Amino acid sequence: MQLKIEKLVYGGYGLAHFEGKAVLVPNVAPDELVEVELRYKRKGIWWANLKQIIEPKNRQEPLCSHVLECGGCHYQHLSGQNQIKAKEEILKEIYENKINLEPSLVSPQEFYYRNKCEFTFGEDPQGNLSLGLHPAGKFFEVLNLKECHLLPPEMWKILQKAKQLAQESGLKVYKDLNDEGFFSTLILRQSSSNQEILVIWKVKNPQEKKLLELSLALKSEFENIKGILAIEAPRGKTVLLSGQNALSQQIDNLNFIYEANNFFQINTFILPLFMQEIQKLVLKANPQVLYDLFAGVGAIGLYLAKNLPNVQKIIGAESDEKACELASLNAEINNINNYESHFLNLYKSGWGSFLKNTSQNICVLIDPPRAGLSQKTIKEILKINPQSLIYISCNPTTQKRDLEEFALAGYQLQSLRLVDMFPQTMHLEAIAFLKKTN
Repeated sequence: MQLKIEKLVYGGYGLAHFEGKAVLVPNVAPDELVEVELRYKRKGIWWANLKQIIEPKNRQEPLCSHVLECGGCHYQHLSGQNQIKAKEEILKEIYENKINLEPSLVSPQEFYYRNKCEFTFGEDPQGNLSLGLHPAGKFFEVLNLKECHLLPPEMWKILQKAKQLAQESGLKVYKDLNDEGFFSTLILRQSSSNQEILVIWKVKNPQEKKLLELSLALKSEFENIKGILAIEAPRGKTVLLSGQNALSQQIDNLNFIYEANNFFQINTFILPLFMQEIQKLVLKANPQVLYDLFAGVGAIGLYLAKNLPNVQKIIGAESDEKACELASLNAEINNINNYESHFLNLYKSGWGSFLKNTSQNICVLIDPPRAGLSQKTIKEILKINPQSLIYISCNPTTQKRDLEEFALAGYQLQSLRLVDMFPQTMHLEAIAFLKKTN
């Protein structure tokens, strides 16, 4: 049938209506007339496949041949400027159009920006081993990639060689349901400042002799590979097979060390702009003490500590003990003395009293995972009695939910800004700034 796309919505889809029911269509632009095929209906919403663009609007030719089937990118058919515009409209709608957005922070690089990617092993119809991403909406299938323009070129070359070596090994694909086979996933991580790369296999048996052999063969071909590791499937320990288990990333005048299992922002090209924006918000808050929650290896907190000497102390807290150790190491590497790191379970109760400070002006910086904050975590943050909050999120729906809880406690949203952390995809990063009003 033919439908008119009304707007783009969160998740990478265009919204249309058929017989009064919402229809979600991928790979479209607002105001386009399209031909679709309805796939299925769930909770009163139709999901459709795009068959043909009848009247295109503000569309460009995608760079990648996989865009109609791959679940990795959603907006390659839109220019960078139109992607930003669409995401701004989506973010406004999530906040029920009750906010005015600050100008967005635009990524200096639209393609080849990801410093981490995870790929899944699968089998083609002939039973041959393949390596790629899950097609959109098909978690049990694997699309054998011929190209990917989110990866830096060197990472793509390593991916292809790793696939070839895995195919030649004769080892099979790991099947979760039966706990059999061997290769599960492959993760690549790269430091954009020195191009060093870690390769992380997820396999049934990290001690397998063939895995070590093919890993050494891979490392010998690419001098940028500094370490190769293996994680035991499905959820086992991590084993270092060769080289080192750490990367060093430079952001402006700082160097950060992180390991294979640690979080670090995906798009390091936009990080200087990102950090500078957070610094401006802290200057507005003008705190004596800043709490850096979900601090990871300390990247944001240490940047602020280095560049805001008027803040008496920055206290980092993180639920990952190894990340806390690295945050302390990163403080030492960068000669920063006004930052301290604490290993605390931020999802349980009690830590708010531990961090409570007598300072009259406290700012809390929050950068949680996609799931956002639990009720326990929000209560503990309120125990610290901050005068201001900076909430960074890669999931605006959970961010909005949590900000509503803070509003009940007297915190008013002062500003919200979109960060173009994930070009070509539907993912949104946003920075919110709140102040206590009572």
